[in-house]
Amino acid sequence: MSLKLNGPLAALFAAGLSLSAAEILNDPHGVCAHVSRAELAVAPQEFDRLREADIRWVRTDFDWSGIEKRQGDWNYAHLDKLTALAAGSGINLLPILDYDVPWATPAWKNPDVWGAYVRRTVSRYAKQLRYWEVWNEQNHERFWRDTPNGKNYVPLLKRAYEEIKAIDPALTVLYGGTAGVPLSYIEDSLAAGAGNCFDVMNIHPYHWQGTPELLIRDLKDLKALMKKYRIDKPIWITEVGWSTARSSAFYRQVLPAVFRRAGIDPAQVTAAVIEESAGMSNFNPEFNLPGFKAIDRIGFDQLEHLDAGQYPVLVPAVGEEFPARYIPALVEYVKHGGTLLLPSGLPFYYALQPDGEGGTRKVRVNAKYLSRFHIGWDAWWTKQGVPKKETYQKPAPEFAGKFEAGFNPAGRFLHDRNLKGNDRFIPVIEAGAGSYKGAVAALYKLDSDLKGNIIVCTATSAFETVPEERQAELLPRTYLIALANGVERVFWYNFRSGEWSPDAREAHFGIVRRNLEAKPAFTAYRTLTKLCPSGSTVPELTRSNGVYTASWRRPDGVRVHALWTAHQPQPVKLEIDGQNVKALNHLGEEQPLPGGTFTARPAPLYLEGAESMTVQGL
Repeated sequence: MSLKLNGPLAALFAAGLSLSAAEILNDPHGVCAHVSRAELAVAPQEFDRLREADIRWVRTDFDWSGIEKRQGDWNYAHLDKLTALAAGSGINLLPILDYDVPWATPAWKNPDVWGAYVRRTVSRYAKQLRYWEVWNEQNHERFWRDTPNGKNYVPLLKRAYEEIKAIDPALTVLYGGTAGVPLSYIEDSLAAGAGNCFDVMNIHPYHWQGTPELLIRDLKDLKALMKKYRIDKPIWITEVGWSTARSSAFYRQVLPAVFRRAGIDPAQVTAAVIEESAGMSNFNPEFNLPGFKAIDRIGFDQLEHLDAGQYPVLVPAVGEEFPARYIPALVEYVKHGGTLLLPSGLPFYYALQPDGEGGTRKVRVNAKYLSRFHIGWDAWWTKQGVPKKETYQKPAPEFAGKFEAGFNPAGRFLHDRNLKGNDRFIPVIEAGAGSYKGAVAALYKLDSDLKGNIIVCTATSAFETVPEERQAELLPRTYLIALANGVERVFWYNFRSGEWSPDAREAHFGIVRRNLEAKPAFTAYRTLTKLCPSGSTVPELTRSNGVYTASWRRPDGVRVHALWTAHQPQPVKLEIDGQNVKALNHLGEEQPLPGGTFTARPAPLYLEGAESMTVQGL
């Protein structure tokens, strides 16, 4: 795909400005959409909406099982219709060659049958579709249809690569987008020869517990791994996003019952959340913790002397990450009667440590700190006989009839082996499989050297949604960070929300509603593509005084800056140089031009036309 430069930027090139193709964005904006499946009927309207936002790439499955529903019976009618619609709408499709059929499961063990599907499918559309992704999240058991193994992915990838290149050597093959950034899995595949079987590396760096800024470390580590294997190839992100499903039933139904059992009336108390903790930018206390008299946001510096009387409930983190240096302060808080709410995942599973570059690095510490809190957990990788996934979840006997339990399987079960004195372990949600029974949510009522309570839920899905307004803030930050760190193309997951249930996370990832009405994130995307369109220079990202800034030049020569924070608002001194500078929020609404003291926030602010911008701490 060629890149045409017009207007002032072309004039800058003519005047001697030297930029390589790698320094210019080439159609970086994409979305995932199920237009090859149930959404085919509304694909024309979806493509119209995409053009409104100047989004030209759509990733979708070319399911083997949808093409060959019965062995030997090949039917491409739905894909013929889709590719014709896309071509007529000016939309580029990124097809995924994926999944298996009943007579070839798992696909990697049936190379000839898999190869025939790849050959037939790619041959049919090769002239129009020039990029092909090989499988989706092959490191996830649900999609791989077998135990995931980086080495075992290679024969499937290699066979697809050979078939595709035999059709046309100029076709581009993508490594299947991985769930997360599993470096060990990717290295296993590279060690087995995968580096010779793709043209583009590809990841799905979801960060439920964190922020888009964690992408910086992800990409640095991935590039280092690729360099180790002498792989110098582009990187794409073909899925990333956040769901806007309503607050989990854990917060709406379960927690009120648990607080009552702990002797706490939320309407009478003020809770505290540590706003600086990883993931708190995705956690809206008013959204996730309704019913409290008040919720105060505090910093780590307040934790050492936190008064459990003033703040009877504390949310120190919403995921599995926490700075180890503050563990003693948390223990003191519980010792004086405070209640810790640990709502998602294995408590303190990762210690956050400074990385020497102004950020943090996660270090897995497993159960290192749990005995200090008198809590504990078991998992299949730590104790024999523990199931990988439970087959049921239900309210524990003491909570029968008080709520309905139904979360994504946790596979992590709480235990009572660290209790002391008169401590009590009270299961809240029972779960198990076969003869195994445990608890995935529990209340630890402590009456020993510790006098407070600890409420734990190990199911990570308990907080994996955000308000619509937060989704709109996260989208431009994700794109600017990824593009500034060398990612060539980013596909947001996904475009249209299915909305089959208000609680289902998968039903609300879209940036438009089921009826194609825009959510705030659609408006944020449209603003981003207007201010940072194809042909712009690659954004330059900096971090200073707790504020991230990205700067680039559009094809029309106009300089644009964006600034935001990862977590809490940060007051800074802002100096702007330029004429006719316009300030726009992330939704494209014009704002008063900031000057002097300015408070940066997680929602990006754009400065259009500013030749330079300086951020100084106060």
